[in-house]
Amino acid sequence: MPEAREPESGVGDLYDRVNDVLAEAMGGFLHGGYWRGPDDPSSVEEAGVRLTDFVSDRLRLAPGDRVLDVGSGNGRATAHIARRHGVSVTGITLSPYQARQAAELAEAYGLADSVDFQVHDMLDLSFPEGSFDAAYAIETVCHAQDRTDVFSGLARVLRPGGMVTVTDFLLVRPLESEDHRSLVEDAMKNYQQGPMLTRSAYEECVRAGGLEVVEFLDIGEFVRPSYRIVGGALARSEEALRDLVTEEEFRYMVNDLGRFGDITELGYAVVTARRPEAPTPKARS
Repeated sequence: MPEAREPESGVGDLYDRVNDVLAEAMGGFLHGGYWRGPDDPSSVEEAGVRLTDFVSDRLRLAPGDRVLDVGSGNGRATAHIARRHGVSVTGITLSPYQARQAAELAEAYGLADSVDFQVHDMLDLSFPEGSFDAAYAIETVCHAQDRTDVFSGLARVLRPGGMVTVTDFLLVRPLESEDHRSLVEDAMKNYQQGPMLTRSAYEECVRAGGLEVVEFLDIGEFVRPSYRIVGGALARSEEALRDLVTEEEFRYMVNDLGRFGDITELGYAVVTARRPEAPTPKARS
């Protein structure tokens, strides 16, 4: 685990500090899970795999495809998708610690030839145009103040017809209480997130970025149990967590996260979009 230190600004620093504790609480992943219902007996790891598969299945991947993982974290989802679909994946993260850890995981899984990781900003993608057949971002685009900036970069690095699927938090209807508004504001501040958008506003960001919306799903009811389960796991890791975060961060991650699942005004969007195909040249007469 990285050494505890005074927090700096930036999402990468936050995940440098809490990566290992979060991954343990989330069954090895760094995103929520997909639960079939309130009585689903699945482990948090099984639910995390199910959400990862739900995302990658929307990309219509074929063996040998080149895929970009935006916000690859510790590489667990990256490795799973590469192995399941037989694709080559480039993962990007702002956290040097995560990039090193993910590379070690890929090596251990025998995937070093098909998976690589880079410290790279999703708001400043330097890959050549059309580098990837597909891309995905699981709970990553939420860190952008303007989602359009992310989609513009993805539209450039995808080949014409290339697909991207993202998951993000969704404002289904206005927050009904001061308590809910306070919880959401704390979450956005703690995890350095941009504003939560309605479906129409989100779709407009996708289109403004140069992509076509293919599918827009709200699976909030299936993801919501994650907050209670992960919040409880973090509470059990209180001693380790206190050495890594500020008092304010600790309060949100331990005390508030479990209540986040009660905010039914929020959903969980799974948005799939496509870079438009290049126009067919007109035949000469």
